[in-house]
Order: sequence, then C-alpha cells, then structure tokens
Amino acid sequence: MTSEQRVVVIGGGLAGLRLAQRLGPAAAVTVLGEESHVPYNRVLLAEVLAGRYAPR
Repeated sequence: MTSEQRVVVIGGGLAGLRLAQRLGPAAAVTVLGEESHVPYNRVLLAEVLAGRYAPR
C-alpha cells in the first residue's frame, strides 16, 4: 500500500483540467466528464473562430 493521495475530479472542462495539472505528481488524479473532446478555453473560442488566434 502507498501513501499517495487519490483524487477524483468531477467535470472534464478547463477548470477540472487545471486542477488535475496542479495536483500533478502529488496525487493519483482521475478526471470524470462527459466531454468527448479535450478541454479548451471557452472564453477565447470566439477569437479563435474569428481567426485572431490559432487553435492549439
């Protein structure tokens, strides 16, 4: 048995992804979400669609 923390993040959006990244190697992280795509910055979506920023 290990002393590593186990964390479940509910929600696969950008906030859930950021939390999982911050917890990083300090915990075993599982992210649960219904999204069929990788999280993206929804605030900049209009700018990407307008061609001002390239999608990453």
